[in-house]
Amino acid sequence: MTLAGCGVRPTPVLTGAEAPTISSHELTVYLLTPKHDDLVRRTRTYSGTVDTATAINLLVAGPTEEEKKLGLSTEVPSTSSRVYAVSNLIVLPEDLGPLSKMAQLQLYCTAIASRAKVEGVPQPGFSCP
Repeated sequence: MTLAGCGVRPTPVLTGAEAPTISSHELTVYLLTPKHDDLVRRTRTYSGTVDTATAINLLVAGPTEEEKKLGLSTEVPSTSSRVYAVSNLIVLPEDLGPLSKMAQLQLYCTAIASRAKVEGVPQPGFSCP
């Protein structure tokens, strides 16, 4: 194979800016088994800055399509309002209303797993699945 040029002169190497990077993290949320009698741990990938409130917001958004196909669900009511973390306190929106025992466990275990993973805080004595 022969290549021919048409008078285009070579140019020096052109440098550009640094390549963009995306910060990707794995966060844990706790959903309910198909029988709604136990919690199941699910890992989700999230791009961007994360904290404990990020994991709770993922839980509040509900199961993904894949999780729904597996029969997993949640008792945490969905809301368009955001969850915020203030120091060691998670502030839930008022429109979540009263929470069932399983919803409370889902929120607690998700927050504990996230704090352990993201902030390096060890989990307390209560064990989540």
